[in-house]
Amino acid sequence: MAEWKESVVPAKTVVVLQTHYLSRPLMRMFRSLTRELPDYSACVLMHRPPGKPKPPELAGIPHHFVTTPEIRDPAYLRKSGGPGWRIWRGGHTDLIALHFFKNHPEYDRYWFIEYDVRFSGAWRNFFTAFEDSDADFMSSSIRRASNDPRWMHWPTLHPPASVGALPAHERLCSFMPILRISRRGFEAIDQAYRDGWTGHCEASWPTILYRAGCKLEDFGGDGEFVRPENRNRFYTNTLSDEDLAPGSLVFRPVRWIPGLSRNTLWHPVKPLHHKLREDARHLWVSLKPYLPWVRQVPDESAVSPLPVWSEEATRGPSQPSP
Repeated sequence: MAEWKESVVPAKTVVVLQTHYLSRPLMRMFRSLTRELPDYSACVLMHRPPGKPKPPELAGIPHHFVTTPEIRDPAYLRKSGGPGWRIWRGGHTDLIALHFFKNHPEYDRYWFIEYDVRFSGAWRNFFTAFEDSDADFMSSSIRRASNDPRWMHWPTLHPPASVGALPAHERLCSFMPILRISRRGFEAIDQAYRDGWTGHCEASWPTILYRAGCKLEDFGGDGEFVRPENRNRFYTNTLSDEDLAPGSLVFRPVRWIPGLSRNTLWHPVKPLHHKLREDARHLWVSLKPYLPWVRQVPDESAVSPLPVWSEEATRGPSQPSP
């Protein structure tokens, strides 16, 4: 008699290419994602300022188009409002992804890839490496305030008054040009913003999810939330540096083309004229990968060693986020 095995229904997943413009390289990237990931849905998510028209090129592909006024949910009193609100400088670009989720809540998992991320290999090699992961949130450079207390965006993170001050080990941040989040994770963030949380998304998302008891995982690098077999596997960077440079997945400097290492995530990769403009504005930063003597030296009194990965450490407290 044949042995009966319980069938496992694969998670319904969508890959979202997030951008504010279209180009031939981006369309090639989108076609690659569609071709290499036949079991996933694929969609272009475009955000533009008010008054900017929808590009006609979107008509032939699955897409979600939204402008800045539409993403400001009045239910998010602190996250979407207030004097001096700015989507970019305020770190509120996560409202674009939340708008997508609320219009497409049918998926189990959501991958978001910014327009200036590249992978030097077949995309399926990256995505399939995490099919067996039950993490609610996956991104890069996940760390705690106890390990990186001088990170620039900690001052933006504000829980509701009922929560009170957060201890350093419960304040988390990450680098999010590419990420995966579960439906459960989106629901936790939506509820937290309704409850009065606010902050730069790279601090609010991992902190909210950790406190909600969700599982967090870093898909590479050298941090606490990286599985041992994935350590420095899909990207590298420097956690002690404010630009995360040198490395392959950094805030700055801009690259024109991906590096030579195979099966590696690269960011930011932009057209040559963008790179030249950024290099002129941030000459000091542009030299970091090439001249060791201009790299930032970490302040040992402010940077603590990261703990070793453990299954328990990736899950936050079991209580729901207030």
